[in-house]
Amino acid sequence: MLDVVCFGEILWDVFETRPRGREAIAREFRRELGGAPANVATGLARLGVRSAILGAVGRDRFGDALLAHLRSDGVDTRFVARLPNRTGLTFVVRDDRGEPEFLFYRHASADLCLRADHVRPAAGRARWALVGTSTMMTPELAAATAKFLVAARDGGARIFVDLNVRPHLWSDRRAMRDAIARLVAAAAIVKASDADLRAVGGGLRWLRGHAPRATWLVTRGGGMASAIGAHGEVNEPALRARCVDATGAGDAFIAGALAMVIASRAVPGSAAWLDGSVWNAALRVGHRMGKKAVSRAGAVAGLIALGRERALVASARRRSS
Repeated sequence: MLDVVCFGEILWDVFETRPRGREAIAREFRRELGGAPANVATGLARLGVRSAILGAVGRDRFGDALLAHLRSDGVDTRFVARLPNRTGLTFVVRDDRGEPEFLFYRHASADLCLRADHVRPAAGRARWALVGTSTMMTPELAAATAKFLVAARDGGARIFVDLNVRPHLWSDRRAMRDAIARLVAAAAIVKASDADLRAVGGGLRWLRGHAPRATWLVTRGGGMASAIGAHGEVNEPALRARCVDATGAGDAFIAGALAMVIASRAVPGSAAWLDGSVWNAALRVGHRMGKKAVSRAGAVAGLIALGRERALVASARRRSS
């Protein structure tokens, strides 16, 4: 059985390299894996977790290269649809602090054309199913998300929701909030940043009203992260890091935290789920992965030399067996 199936966009993030010299005119670009679910699936796989991705890429060379990239890390791609649409691209521009701004070249791209017909029941046969809010922004994507959640329920998977709220992608803010509220109602874990909670309006009060039975993983940039749930509340400070690119920090944090939850066999109602030390450990590994992610341009480019992180996951797995 798979540990995690991640649902949603798979695309290339394209970074412009900075020219050398004041008079430089020629520009060079570099592509890096993109799409939050693909980033999380890759981070999980690099930590030794059996992960898969359900999404869509084009029948083009960019799509071929994405699948090769994912497979090289051990991500299961059996649920990826190949569509006649072009593979999605996103250009990333960073400021001096490493904070990204995105320019999307995704009109009718494959990642946005995933449909319910592309979701097979087998995709729900996993311990965890991860979804984000960006697959709720069109009726067709929302229908595919709904079918995936049904498959997850039937397959016995617990739901992990990554808020990852992008208000500029929605035409109607009220519709956005309503769709996100429906999504988190089924979650066992909700991961949210301060920015996500501001976007939906209400902070922790919003989570309390819409996901009262879930455990919440709340990140605050370079500050404290919290795990709040049936175990109570535990907090872990972020690690100091030089931020080159913050694009995949949240995705890497999710991969690290969820890997520890899985290794500890923590599921709702279990003793591990109620153990605050499990959540402390999850936050710590999440922070370690986030620090690595921001060290290089590209969401997963910095997720290398993970010997210590893999050892922590393996240790948790041994303790829980």
